[in-house]
Amino acid sequence: MKKKRLTALFLAGLMTLSAIGCGSGQTQTPDTSAPAETGSDAADASGTESEAPASGEQTTIEMWYHISPDQATVLLGMIDEFQTLHPDIKVETQSVAFAEIKKQLSIGVAANQLPDVTLCDTVDNVSFAAMGAAVDITEEVEAWGEIDNYFDAPRASAVYEDKYYGVPYYSNCLAIMYNKDIFDEMGLAYPTSDWTWDEFKDLVAKTTTPDHYGLTMSLIKSEEGTFNVLPFICQAGANWDSLDSDGAKEALTMINDFYQNGYMSKELISMTQADMCASLFATGKSAMMVAGSWLNTNIQNENPDLNYDVVLFPTNKAATSLIGGGNIMMMKDEHKAAAWELMKFLSSKENSLKYCEDAGYISPRTDAVAESTVWQNDPILSVYTQQLAEAMPRGPHPKWPEISSALQFAYQDVLSGTSSVEDALNKAAAEIEAIK
Repeated sequence: MKKKRLTALFLAGLMTLSAIGCGSGQTQTPDTSAPAETGSDAADASGTESEAPASGEQTTIEMWYHISPDQATVLLGMIDEFQTLHPDIKVETQSVAFAEIKKQLSIGVAANQLPDVTLCDTVDNVSFAAMGAAVDITEEVEAWGEIDNYFDAPRASAVYEDKYYGVPYYSNCLAIMYNKDIFDEMGLAYPTSDWTWDEFKDLVAKTTTPDHYGLTMSLIKSEEGTFNVLPFICQAGANWDSLDSDGAKEALTMINDFYQNGYMSKELISMTQADMCASLFATGKSAMMVAGSWLNTNIQNENPDLNYDVVLFPTNKAATSLIGGGNIMMMKDEHKAAAWELMKFLSSKENSLKYCEDAGYISPRTDAVAESTVWQNDPILSVYTQQLAEAMPRGPHPKWPEISSALQFAYQDVLSGTSSVEDALNKAAAEIEAIK
């Protein structure tokens, strides 16, 4: 029965895109505009002439994306610039809804109807590589010579069996937001980035009152819940492949204690990250929140008067976070040279800085971050940038949806009282071992 349930969950996972760390919560609309026009002859970004075919014909490539209309405006502007610099390459673009792009790519694999290039969730890049659907671009990446300028976790999300199947495009991660007014009213010192789990536990308990909870985190049975729970497991020295370890049990015990003691809302088992932010943290009903960097934009747009700040995760054995974000992935090699030119152009330091700043993300490139006044000086985003340096990818593993599901059943069984921490994690560990 376990194998049947896991197989079904994996197939379901391949048909739905994880709503994590990709600017989730924003509605996507189909791109009904015409492809960007081809521009005039020009030198490319590296100062070399674009080599047009002797016949004068253009190579046409297609790119899919799943970002919001505002973010797409920045991307499409860059594609216009690319076509001006490369008059021999025409780029046709297609917007696909965030919740649909993985499904549509999976259908495209079966029908052999794929774009040349696509944006994808970081957690999905390896899955498509393992399916044989993503193109091996290791030779191109190594010749490019830029990949060492990336943070470790985003870079790892594009690697499968020691080969590159994508390039990180935008990043985000989790940290702890806190309501400064609540801390001030209670006479409590703000948490600092060198705090420990013991100090974290103490503050969660102390800031729980009849008026507000001490902590908010998504505990929903989905990838969002995994994204929130797994960092604590990693901080305790474990990971998805060691859920039966003492560290994993220590982490889930702490979370369950918070939940059973009323330090967290019981509604969190069915709340997305956007929902919990809007209904609990942003309204002053929670002192602290496990929060993705994109929620900063939500708060500024919807609750601009909220007096809050952010701090790195507390340290147990580490202060680990997890990354979200997106990669650029090549899906066809029919026009590999042209597709790689586009990927390389969009991933340049200058374009990474521009896109990620304008779109509200963090660049996965360390050299772009070093040149950005936003990521260096903004009181919120500068902390997330520090946290990104201590972050890990989810997986990466081609069967991540099944692995994530096993963890989701474990923490939900514990929170609902149907299983002990030890039994739930031992069961999940056995299921994941069978999956591997």
